[in-house]
Amino acid sequence: MTRRWMGVAVAACLVTTSVLAQENTQTVGAHLPLQRSERLAAGDFIGEIHAYSAAGPAMAQALATQYARLGRPDLAWAAGRLHGNPGCDVVAQEGIPTDPLDLLSRLAQDRRVVMINENHFAPTSRAFWLAVLPRLRQMGFTHLALEALSPRGDDWTSGEVRESFAGGKGFAPYLGEPTFAAVIRRAMALGFTLVPYDEASLADQDGDREQRIASRERVEAARLADTLTHMPADGKLLVLAGWGHVNKGLSGPAHTPWMAEVLKQRTGIDPLTVDTTGCQRADAQAAAVTYVTPDGTPRVIASAVGHVDVQVYMPLPRGDDLTAAAGVSRHWLGQPVAIPAALLPKDGDGVVEARKPGQPTDTAPYDRLFLRPGEVLPLYLPPGRYVLTLRGEGGAIQASAPVTVAAPELSQANGRATHTR
Repeated sequence: MTRRWMGVAVAACLVTTSVLAQENTQTVGAHLPLQRSERLAAGDFIGEIHAYSAAGPAMAQALATQYARLGRPDLAWAAGRLHGNPGCDVVAQEGIPTDPLDLLSRLAQDRRVVMINENHFAPTSRAFWLAVLPRLRQMGFTHLALEALSPRGDDWTSGEVRESFAGGKGFAPYLGEPTFAAVIRRAMALGFTLVPYDEASLADQDGDREQRIASRERVEAARLADTLTHMPADGKLLVLAGWGHVNKGLSGPAHTPWMAEVLKQRTGIDPLTVDTTGCQRADAQAAAVTYVTPDGTPRVIASAVGHVDVQVYMPLPRGDDLTAAAGVSRHWLGQPVAIPAALLPKDGDGVVEARKPGQPTDTAPYDRLFLRPGEVLPLYLPPGRYVLTLRGEGGAIQASAPVTVAAPELSQANGRATHTR
């Protein structure tokens, strides 16, 4: 490979592509335990974790999403209860490994629309987004559509990433996850025009599950098509979505056309679709990778043929090394920064957050980390000044401390960047 963009991965089993449609298999909204919005608004993330844990298997994906929001991809993956797919092994054994960024750059040259999905409780997907953004921006991509953005625009137009704590329409808990927030900040810095497109209130809430899914896909595709109509003729659109929304063709027993297929039918534009959710690397030292045939054609597993054009094998946050498992992909947020001993939880679970001085508490922190007593893990932060806080159950701030993260220095001896603090 030409580049190890994702860093260190950890040993793990492989994951089935059935998760491409998992986003719609759990009915979370009707069963939120206790007063969720009030708890989150108070910063009681520990109470949130405990409530979901007590709710049992029905809340597995919701619990996983919260662990991901709190900087623990290792706990998120364990809670998500996914299983392996031997089809990933077959492609890996027969295909030629290649750098996913180089492959995407080559394939996107003549496409007006690129769609990349994510697993909502695996921030590795969002780290891949971070890596992709500057490349596609240089290639003329001008607009970035994100499923999680509120149509009101009040969560990003202020120049910061505002967290959503309400449990009603438009609620997306992903914005407060540090990697997702970093994607939005990076996109704004690169000059992308941000586009919200998933407006649940416009979708038909009647009918059975398949009908509701189909209605949502039509609404999303219609809004993306409208965006394309109003873009400059030479503008290009990058769409970031969850799970199976990027599927082309027809899916499931009801032969449902998902968002990418509806957009293709509506506009005649064939989007380049990239799956980051279906397969993982088992090598603890491996980087993210995709596989191609000898002529350079991307290879995907059998169940993804006709649905996605590219499949990226992501590092999986599992293994005996806690720092490596919990830190998979998080280096894209910045440098590892040790948490002062006074801010490590001792009498119960805690959450450490890093915000810039004066940053409102209702905006996404630059990093946020769930810790159990005795766990010592770093935050990951870009250069700058921050205020670290420790919250326990109930959300009250138990301790705080300032920290300064210095910019990397270029070593004259070897020309490589070294980090100092």
